[in-house]
This record gives sequence, C-alpha cells and structure tokens, in this order.
Amino acid sequence: MAETIPLREKKKAKTKLALLQAGIELIGEGSFRQVSVEEICQQAEVSKVTFFKFFPQKEELLVYFMSIWQAECYVELEESQKRGWEAVRHILRKLTENAKRQPGLMLSLISFLAEQSMHPCVPILSQAELRLLFPEKEDVTGIAESNLGHLFRKCVREAKEAGELVDGITEDEAVMLLFTIFYGGYLSAHLWRSPDAMATYEVHLKPLMR
Repeated sequence: MAETIPLREKKKAKTKLALLQAGIELIGEGSFRQVSVEEICQQAEVSKVTFFKFFPQKEELLVYFMSIWQAECYVELEESQKRGWEAVRHILRKLTENAKRQPGLMLSLISFLAEQSMHPCVPILSQAELRLLFPEKEDVTGIAESNLGHLFRKCVREAKEAGELVDGITEDEAVMLLFTIFYGGYLSAHLWRSPDAMATYEVHLKPLMR
C-alpha cells in the first residue's frame, strides 16, 4: 500500500510543480534569463517569498526540471524495458523532443551548470512530488533513488553484457562520455543548427558501440 503523504507536504509539492510549469511556459523559445521571478510567480499565482523558499536563486528551477526529467526517463525505461544502447537512445530522443517544444530550456540549464561549475547530478525528489508526478506507481523508491548517472551506468553495463561496448573502455569512462554526449551533443547540434539533433547524437555514440 502506498505511504500516506501529509497534506502540508502535498501542498508544498504542488506549489513547486506549479512554479516549474509556469517557468517552462514562459521560457518558450527564448532564454531563461529573460524570464523574471515576478513573471513566474504571477503565472503560478504564488508569492515571491514562497518562490525563494523553494528556489534560493531563479536558475535552480532549471535543476528542478532536470530532477523531474530524469525521473520520467527512469519510469519510461522501466515500462518499455529498453536496454543498453536502445535505452541510451531513448534518453537522448526524449531530450531532443523536449528541445522542439522549449529549445531554450536545455541551453539555459547547460549555461547555468557551466557558470556554477556544477556536477550534473541533481537533487532527489520528495515522496510527495513523486506521488503527484507518478500517481499510478505504488512504489516510487526506485524512482527516488535513480538519477541520470545511474541510468547511464545501467545502460553501459547492459551494453557490455551484450558485447556491444567497444573494447578498451571502462564503465566509468563510458558513463563520463555519455554525460559529455548528453550535454555536448545537444550544444553541437544547436551550434551547427542541425535540423535533426538525434542524428548528431548518433554520430557521437558511434565510437562507444561495437
């Protein structure tokens, strides 16, 4: 049976999700820098005081987006049972599809991570947030404990077990390269104005595959 979440925690989770949704809607095709906290709060009908309780700086909303995004990846891979490089492709394809709807979102996140010299791992979602995001899941433990690094490592091990990881590269090296591909491939596609970002990702994946 699913754990009962206190009403206070549910309200906090709903407010955070509302702020994120407002930020995503406002960014559109532009840069997150152009979106003000005032605009986000007005859109979400939340006070600035409440906003800064959850996000001490505006850009942390981008990191929160990434927390949810990777949780969605975990659930989708679990349900589809994709493994190895097909699972990696699913993750990258999901990113490219998001970019079509909000092209400025990932660019803004990459810029923020670079400015902060921040590791790409992101905060864990609360039980209340996970319950709201995935109401059909009775057990959200696996979702809460997973992150993009865990997903990439699982994919690499599956590729290795299937004999599809190139010789001479360790699991740690492959995971690091997947992070480089995840962010760098997206940036390369943007800089080259590629109409098919997934094709750019495929080029970057080739050296890892047998």
